[in-house]
Amino acid sequence: MSAAARLFWLLTLTLLSACAGTATPKAEQAELDAAQAIIVPAVVVTSVEPWSFQGVDGQTIRTAHYRIFTTEKDAILTDRLPRFLEMALSNYRTSITPLPPPRLRLDTYLMDNRPQWARLTQQLLGAAGERFQQIQRGGFATRGVGVFYDIGTFDTLAVAAHEGWHQYTQRSFRESLPIWLEEGLASFMEGHRWDGAEPLFLPWSNIERFDQLRKARADGRLLDLETLVATAPQDSAASAGETLVTYYAQVWALAHFLNEGDNDAYRAGLQAMLEDAALGRYRRTLLVRLGRSEGARAISTARGDGALRAYLEGVDMAELSRRYRIFIDQVTAPGSRDRIVAGRSPISEIQP
Repeated sequence: MSAAARLFWLLTLTLLSACAGTATPKAEQAELDAAQAIIVPAVVVTSVEPWSFQGVDGQTIRTAHYRIFTTEKDAILTDRLPRFLEMALSNYRTSITPLPPPRLRLDTYLMDNRPQWARLTQQLLGAAGERFQQIQRGGFATRGVGVFYDIGTFDTLAVAAHEGWHQYTQRSFRESLPIWLEEGLASFMEGHRWDGAEPLFLPWSNIERFDQLRKARADGRLLDLETLVATAPQDSAASAGETLVTYYAQVWALAHFLNEGDNDAYRAGLQAMLEDAALGRYRRTLLVRLGRSEGARAISTARGDGALRAYLEGVDMAELSRRYRIFIDQVTAPGSRDRIVAGRSPISEIQP
């Protein structure tokens, strides 16, 4: 879904990281604390204005944190999108640990069809936009801008939730997460269902990722943890079809594993990783805990198990890989799909 976007992100990783500081200003720490009390108001749209793209009439919709440019003709989708994005942002900032708000409004384009999206991509990114034309479904996020097209209400919004996480971290985090975690959390943030016109964000409510994880396990095609964290979506080995969707299913499961696996044994490390990347302490932590040479390599490549070893101090990677595989077995056990459909954890009744 975002393989090309991640390629662009990887090319700019060093520059983005170099701009980050290492201090933790009191004001930003206060924002983290306040994030726990985020309430999205019932009415989120602050203004609607005319907008057009290459002669096609549309509108600009503003909310507290988003500026939405759209030519979408489906009134249901345009009505739901502003609140969905604000609720998704609240979910990003509170579901695992308190995180800061974006410093600028997040520009988001929703085009009515793929040809409009392709022309807009070329207009926004020039020659760099050619990479993104390879995306087959939904859209992408780069440099804090989301560019999507209509593939049906539910699927369009699921893409917006996934890519919206990338938008958010690109705009709000001082330092970049490793690729496997960035993609894992973007997939984690996709999970939602609807209560009438109100979105409910439930990380386990993701049938697409669950079904693919279960299929890959049954077919014996799961990657071991060491290989998974060393892989990125843009790698040739993970660039097509079944392999790519299995990669996303596995990093989705890995995000859940770190969040609640083994009775929350790894959750504090995951929280610290996110907070440090948001506030500019991640790179320094890797350099201190892994040593300058290994830490620099983990930072520059944005892949591998360095972040896990740095933040889950004392962890044995072979044992962690074994525990991750047991977690997948538990998640995909018979009867689990009913809990996934309901948005409930499939392991909450298993762990003591």
